[in-house]
Amino acid sequence: MVEKDSEKIYSLGYSFIILSSFFAVFLGIGSYLMFKNTRNDTYWVCIIGALISTIIFFIIRYIINNNDYDDIYELNKGIFGKFFGKLLNFILLVGFISVACIILFNNANFFNAEYLPDTSINFLKAIILLPLVYISSKNLSSIIKMNQVLCFINIGMFVLSILGVFAEFDLTNLEPFLNVSTGEIFRSILIYVTLSTVPFSMLLVASRKRIKDTERLNGNLLKTFVFTNFLQFLVILITLLVLGEKFISVFRFPEHIALKQFNLFNILQRIENFLALQFYFSSFSLMSFLFYYIIKAMPQTKLKNYYSIAISVFLYFLTSVLFTNTIVFVEVIEKYIVYIILITILLPIIITFFRLLMLKKYSNNINK
Repeated sequence: MVEKDSEKIYSLGYSFIILSSFFAVFLGIGSYLMFKNTRNDTYWVCIIGALISTIIFFIIRYIINNNDYDDIYELNKGIFGKFFGKLLNFILLVGFISVACIILFNNANFFNAEYLPDTSINFLKAIILLPLVYISSKNLSSIIKMNQVLCFINIGMFVLSILGVFAEFDLTNLEPFLNVSTGEIFRSILIYVTLSTVPFSMLLVASRKRIKDTERLNGNLLKTFVFTNFLQFLVILITLLVLGEKFISVFRFPEHIALKQFNLFNILQRIENFLALQFYFSSFSLMSFLFYYIIKAMPQTKLKNYYSIAISVFLYFLTSVLFTNTIVFVEVIEKYIVYIILITILLPIIITFFRLLMLKKYSNNINK
């Protein structure tokens, strides 16, 4: 159940939506695809991708600042009318459901491949979905507070990870430089920019009017955007420094394999099981916001208290149909994930953005 509450949220916790969601779409998906294309040149490709993704970030920030409604769904119906507004919302809903399926299967596949090879992926999906049923029954402010706590935990564990693998760094792993084609560089940049759209779009669960400290909103959003991209760059760079070109394209989750080299002053060793929680926390946070989006799109009937259960069951069976095994899943993310996000998430957001620009320009002309 997602109640239509009016409880205010703080800009820092709100901006942390980017931080948590970013790593969820890159672990085993974005990073894996980029490493496959650009290998040991991936770290500097991240810089270019981050610079280009700034455009999408500012587009979404503009929508947030000029949204007089509760969320993106209400905004689209308000500025486009019922028919076209609902059509755009439906396309967005398809996008959010698609991303939810991908993140759910990817998370279950991670634990199956790295920790529980004898456990069914379907069983792992059920375990992952259970806590989501509970958290999605809360209001938005509660979900954001939960996300903020998990973000601080993740940052702490990430710093610990860097300290623990520092001794394994090998600068020669960054050689040779510029050893890939222009086409491969372009594909990696496109992957980075496209996948970064997902965490940015999660911000549209609320508008500026829900923020208590609006004077800090733009500043906190920008700081979190820069900080998140910097952390993602570090993750890519550290993975390359530890594994090198020979190994990064071999593993589905190269970031996690790099963590297995953890050794902090010969005191703390082999604690990758604990550090792997940061991957789960990121996925859990992103799934929480995706659940919120999906529930908000559903009609508010007497059955709304059971929506989170219904969505969990729906996602469970839909992923089983879409991804019959890991090979099919990898094929889908390699061939289709960029197009899915571009068409079902980025395109509707850009349409909303240009509609807001036109309305604002028209309003300014009238005032003159």
